[in-house]
Amino acid sequence: MSQKLCTLNFTLSGKQDGLTIRDVQLWGNQPVVSKSIPEWRGQFVRYVDLGKLPLWIRFKDMNTCRCYSTSATTQAYFKTKLRNASRGIVIELTDRNDQRSQESVYLVIYRENAELNCFQIDLTMKHEFDNQVSKLKQEIGKTRASVSKEGSIDIIIQQSQQRKIGTKTKVYRNVHINDKRLLFSETLSKLILGGLRLRGIPNSTADFQKLYKTTFDAAEFTHRDELKRISMGSGEDVSFESLQETVETLLKLFTKS
Repeated sequence: MSQKLCTLNFTLSGKQDGLTIRDVQLWGNQPVVSKSIPEWRGQFVRYVDLGKLPLWIRFKDMNTCRCYSTSATTQAYFKTKLRNASRGIVIELTDRNDQRSQESVYLVIYRENAELNCFQIDLTMKHEFDNQVSKLKQEIGKTRASVSKEGSIDIIIQQSQQRKIGTKTKVYRNVHINDKRLLFSETLSKLILGGLRLRGIPNSTADFQKLYKTTFDAAEFTHRDELKRISMGSGEDVSFESLQETVETLLKLFTKS
């Protein structure tokens, strides 16, 4: 059964510095220890986009409270500032009479459909992340401190040699790939020129260059998969017989008339 948990009053900052939003009633299903309704005071921190909250943001105990108010000023404030459904209002509690911990407590008020909701931010996961990062930095510092200057120089030299070997290997690989592509282009060109001569088409005609280029491009497209594998360094040369068969098929089609 929902019951009134507390009443929140918080002050604004910026242009509205000094203005207090009063009578923000938080209602929920959490058990109430005190018979009297506690009163919390807080300070506006900022507006946030709920869709861009950090991954470590979690709802405190996964409990969400409903917000109500009998104050017309408070109702108007929430209606204006939470017009965008993805917007939230972050409030830091400055005075909470049932607060035991000295750690800062933050609330986020947001709108869901026509209802105002509020949840408390749980910083447990953030503290765990911070501790893990701190431990990792300490371990890295100890590792670096334990490495001698001589050992550091050896590692640097070794890494430099590995980079040089990698660079040379990459250059040799690129040269080998370019040689294969060049051999393909030269063989294809000779096959096309020979096929055109056999068909009695002299290079002085207007259609010669167009026919040559069209056949060349079509042959490259036909063997595009083999050329792609060659460019990646994992393919074999296109065989002379296969390329000759492609050229003959294309020339027979293009010179049919």
